[in-house]
Amino acid sequence: MSHPKRRSYRRLGLSLLAVVLLAALVAGCGKKDKVVAEYEGGQITNKEFTSYKTFMKIVNPMYASIVDEPTVQESILKQFIAIRILSQRASDEAKKEGQQDADKQFAEIKKSLDADADTKKAMKDGGLTQDQMKLFINEQLIMLKDSELKVTDDDVKAYYDKNKDKFEKRVSLRHILIGLTDKNQKTRTKEEALKLANEVKAKLEAGGDWTELAKEYSDDTASVADGGLYANSDPDQFVEAFKNAAKTLPIGKISDPVETEYGYHVMKVESRGQAFDDKAKEEIRQTLSSESIDKFMSDELPKLIKEIKNLPPIPSPSPSASGSESPSASASASSSPSASPSESASK
Repeated sequence: MSHPKRRSYRRLGLSLLAVVLLAALVAGCGKKDKVVAEYEGGQITNKEFTSYKTFMKIVNPMYASIVDEPTVQESILKQFIAIRILSQRASDEAKKEGQQDADKQFAEIKKSLDADADTKKAMKDGGLTQDQMKLFINEQLIMLKDSELKVTDDDVKAYYDKNKDKFEKRVSLRHILIGLTDKNQKTRTKEEALKLANEVKAKLEAGGDWTELAKEYSDDTASVADGGLYANSDPDQFVEAFKNAAKTLPIGKISDPVETEYGYHVMKVESRGQAFDDKAKEEIRQTLSSESIDKFMSDELPKLIKEIKNLPPIPSPSPSASGSESPSASASASSSPSASPSESASK
């Protein structure tokens, strides 16, 4: 025989549990995440989009100051949707290879994350977990791998034949930039920069190693890790004085310092022209892959997106952000590849 009091206690416990579950359900409904985009086959919530914007800020710091602007937000959201759709459409081969590349890339990123308190805080504040970061990397690399695999050898050859003149004028050169602003953001006069550039030239002519001297002296952060090398580059992308030197310097000759708005460059042209080699083929494959993704973005994606709504408002600036640019941001901007001769011409 069951005990009457024990049965009543059980009923009371079940009633309390029902109340707790109901309260949790009501609370959950009140905190339901808003949908910011609906597209054919899926949707993106505000929470996920915020995580993706945080990811973009970390992998591409140039977005940090503009990522919350309305037009930029919408552009990034459309990019996010495109990556998700294309990664889901990808072939099994692309998914396998993209996943392998993503695992390697994330393993390298994780090493720096574990030692970088500022990035870890930015991720926490932006609601970005390491699992989400890995997912975003995975989707991007699968999309890129699938697009590259769809480019055939015949496509590559046809592109080369059509654009042969662009490859024939390519130039491979090395340079060491003595900037009017050095690595530590200290300014130099033109006289000081020219004097140091001539010293570097003398060391090179005496048999000095380009790679070591570039690491020691060059203020071009885009090429210093490669010993000052710009390989198979289109000289028309360089600033004027640098371009002219790239086109006219005798091959193998160490130049007198070449003056540009960035300072003085000691240069050596190693070769001109580019054969239809593996490097050219890989470059063409990536170009055609990018064109394919761009075509999807412009032609197909708008038809797949049903609605974009509830984009987060622009956050109010913090008191510390109301002043001038921070020293770290300033240093990053001045030492970026945009300060190199090749990148500045494309702006």
